[in-house]
Amino acid sequence: MGYGLRNVGSITGSIRTFWPDDTETTFHIEKDTSYENLRSKIREKFGEDAYLRGNIKITSEYIHTDCLGYDRYDPGDYACFLKIELISP
Repeated sequence: MGYGLRNVGSITGSIRTFWPDDTETTFHIEKDTSYENLRSKIREKFGEDAYLRGNIKITSEYIHTDCLGYDRYDPGDYACFLKIELISP
């Protein structure tokens, strides 16, 4: 997804945003997800064998996703993600 612009009222494209991109070996999922949904996404992205072999690394990330470029810290401008990576066996 990468960088984007969001509208505020009638002002088009006035707020810069960001959403993490997926790669062949990594994807992000918002933190509020069920175990079943997480397991399903891992199998869908990396296949059943990667899931069963345990080649998956799961970490958390707190990423600035909204109102980029503003100086003041606002916790509402950040999102919590689970970062899922396929690691070498």
